[in-house]
Amino acid sequence: MENVEIVKLRLEHARQVAKLHIAGISTGFISSLGIDFVSALYESIAKSEYGFGLVARRGDRVVAFVAFTTNILGLYRSVLFKSGLRLALILVGKLCSPARVKSSFETLFYPSRIARLDLPRAELLSIVVAEPQRGRGLAEMLVRQGLAQCRQADIEHVKVLVAADNTVANRLYRKCGFSLAGQIDNHGVLSNIYVGRTDYDMSPQLALEERRRESLSSPEAVAGRPIAQTGGRGDRADSKVANSVFITYAWCRTAYAAVLSLGRRGIDVHASDASGLAMSRWSRYCLSFTRVPDFFIEPDAYFEATCQALKKTGPIVLLPSHEDVGIFCRRKNELPDNVRVALPDWQTYRTVEDKLTVLDVARKAGCPTPWAVEVESESQLDEFGKSAKWPVVIKTRITNSAKGVRIARNGSELRGKFMELVQTYDLAKDRWPILQQYLPGEAAGVCLLYQNGKCVASFGERYLRCKEPDKFGTSTLRESYPNQDLIDRAIRVMDKSHWHGVVHLDFVADEDGVFRLIEINPRLWGALAMSLFAGVDFPYMWYLTALGEPITEQADVDHRPVKCRWIVGDSMALLELLKHRRFSEAARVFLPGRKCYHDDFVLTDPFTLSFEIADYITKFVKAGCSMNPVTHGMVR
Repeated sequence: MENVEIVKLRLEHARQVAKLHIAGISTGFISSLGIDFVSALYESIAKSEYGFGLVARRGDRVVAFVAFTTNILGLYRSVLFKSGLRLALILVGKLCSPARVKSSFETLFYPSRIARLDLPRAELLSIVVAEPQRGRGLAEMLVRQGLAQCRQADIEHVKVLVAADNTVANRLYRKCGFSLAGQIDNHGVLSNIYVGRTDYDMSPQLALEERRRESLSSPEAVAGRPIAQTGGRGDRADSKVANSVFITYAWCRTAYAAVLSLGRRGIDVHASDASGLAMSRWSRYCLSFTRVPDFFIEPDAYFEATCQALKKTGPIVLLPSHEDVGIFCRRKNELPDNVRVALPDWQTYRTVEDKLTVLDVARKAGCPTPWAVEVESESQLDEFGKSAKWPVVIKTRITNSAKGVRIARNGSELRGKFMELVQTYDLAKDRWPILQQYLPGEAAGVCLLYQNGKCVASFGERYLRCKEPDKFGTSTLRESYPNQDLIDRAIRVMDKSHWHGVVHLDFVADEDGVFRLIEINPRLWGALAMSLFAGVDFPYMWYLTALGEPITEQADVDHRPVKCRWIVGDSMALLELLKHRRFSEAARVFLPGRKCYHDDFVLTDPFTLSFEIADYITKFVKAGCSMNPVTHGMVR
């Protein structure tokens, strides 16, 4: 090209290259960090044994550039080792928003994310041509010379990421022989992943080939993006393309355990929540996050927003992580056509969700239950109070995390707490709380996965500590509990329901040590991480169940005692114990014991805990300093 010289990127070019980068990729995250940072970055690329660049100069002025790496992970390591401190000092003061913090960590963990996709290590990092020089073939020339240098280094293939809506750049890479290999969410932008051969030569049939590639670049043809290859919703999906999942209720540790499970397996994870501080949003394994309405308050708007998010991000599997399961049970036929779920039918879900009707199901299966009384009038309540054996549990028909549960220890407490529940949650007479036998023994849970009425995975756990004293409320410390008799009892109950999907059963022992079923949670459970760390990967098996894949055998279970604690919940338990002056028990909160994992913290994904704490503090303040805040519609 006339008066243009292409030379190797050197240190003295870095600032001009940085200015071109910021001008040409103005909306990119790297550009937002400023000229000093971008200049230092290109200096690091020029010095690294894993990086190189080419610049097009007109005189002393850089008018275009391209940057490559021969090994993306090696480049990151060399840049951090040689220039990490300098880059960190430049960044001080620029990471002033949660969005920038998250983008920084997405960039930092980019090599490990992309490594899971089985793509070439070499990558075309960036290319920009100054506006007056565009349309003259300069970009193509830089790409081809860069590929030639890669070929000289015995590199056969190179990848490149480009925003899916960047028409000009997508055309350039196709023209240079790159083929579309997949898609990925990168800093909230859907990007195409192209792979090209370094020995590619222009074909005389270029126009024909380009038209063919464009026809293959429709969403259905993108191999790296999960699109159903089968017909109706009942068909079995091709597992090779089902590599993406959408997880809801991202603020909760339950959702985080699912993110951890699936993300570690190389499955692309997209998440949603009503809170921008949702802990899973900040996980290294979360590729995208969508703000949605609160499903308790606006269930219809929540469903529509989730469907839109599914269409935008493209996952084939939906895993609802909390009581929004009910919404999707009721409306699963309205989900986008390619989306798969593993959920029971709506009527079965309603029966199991109700704390009263589920006891009838259990009794018919021969499972011990506490006695329970349905209250139809205040006079009946008063009569019961005259002959009751105290204490008595007062429980709403649908609740979670002990929010609609009270303990009455005499007649006056019974009436007061009963009516307080009725008034607080505006309960109609046919939905009044039930009265239930108080069970003083130890508490345990059974976790199950069903495929069309058949149990395919199970796990038992015992609760060692809860948010409130005397093992009341949500568990904060628990251990594995391979009690096969209890597990078999739970299976007999769920066999009666012809269940499909995940389910959790809570048991408490009576005075004689007999475990009685007190309730069923027809969804993922708060202590999900416990089973995951013990070797029973329920999220992954649920994901496979949604795809129609059989679970032929349970995973390699760690039969040694495994403990798992919820750090934020244990902090609340500590405060409750101190408030009740139970200091010796409070001291034990700091001693979880050996081989103890955590619901909300793993060393390789350290930032989620901070945002979980921030989210809890925000909810705590908004709820008038309640440590168990209730959203409208949660208790009913």
